[in-house]
Amino acid sequence: MKIIDKNMKLFGKVSLLDILIILIVIAGIVVAAMYFAKHGTGIGSVDTRPITYEVMIKKVDYEMAEAIKVGQHVNDRVKGYKRGVVKSVEIVLHSEKATDLTTGAQALKEYPGLYDAVVKININAEVTDRYINISGNRMDIGKEAYLQIGSNVYKSWVSAIEIHEEGGSQ
Repeated sequence: MKIIDKNMKLFGKVSLLDILIILIVIAGIVVAAMYFAKHGTGIGSVDTRPITYEVMIKKVDYEMAEAIKVGQHVNDRVKGYKRGVVKSVEIVLHSEKATDLTTGAQALKEYPGLYDAVVKININAEVTDRYINISGNRMDIGKEAYLQIGSNVYKSWVSAIEIHEEGGSQ
């Protein structure tokens, strides 16, 4: 009786090891297909649609906030890409939560001389079921951006995103 060689040739030049490798690759492809069928690829179908997003510019003086005007073009100061056109500006007194050290109560405390600007911006963006891209850069709520509006640069955070239907107003 012969001892079977572990690299024994079954079908001419194909060994058991070769068949095992092929089966592992096929199983990996099946698992990946099942995963992406359920969860999606993350790409989705790209659709360019008008959006309005809101940014918060915190702790600026009134003159800096007032310099932002409806219709001004907005650019990213760091990366240089277009971020849209100002739709509206709301200037409010800056306030933050403050804790009373004796009672532990929290209340909003206003800071005289400091203001927050809430700026709504319109632009066409690439919209999928998973993300929104503006000029090839992903847009997320909470994302920090240095925006150039007119001659001033502002540090801001995205606070809201509204996706308009096809042919929506800009």
